[in-house]
Amino acid sequence: MDFVSISDLRTNLPFFIEETNKNLKRFVVTVSGKPKAVVISPEELESLEETAEILAIPGALKDIKQGYKEIKQGKGIPLEEIEKKYNL
Repeated sequence: MDFVSISDLRTNLPFFIEETNKNLKRFVVTVSGKPKAVVISPEELESLEETAEILAIPGALKDIKQGYKEIKQGKGIPLEEIEKKYNL
């Protein structure tokens, strides 16, 4: 993450918005040298919110880790079978 002063952000706002959206860069906005805000793309914010929502489910992290372990062991159900079963 890059740090940018609020005055530099104001002066070059189009540049920072372009970098955030096009290159998914993040910027920590500082005021008097202290971090006060973060500029991120809407897509990244949505992803962070979805991740937080999933991890807030009791036992979700344990289940995700177990699923990942099973995938590495070659266990699990292929996506095609799930799609067929649920008419996706």
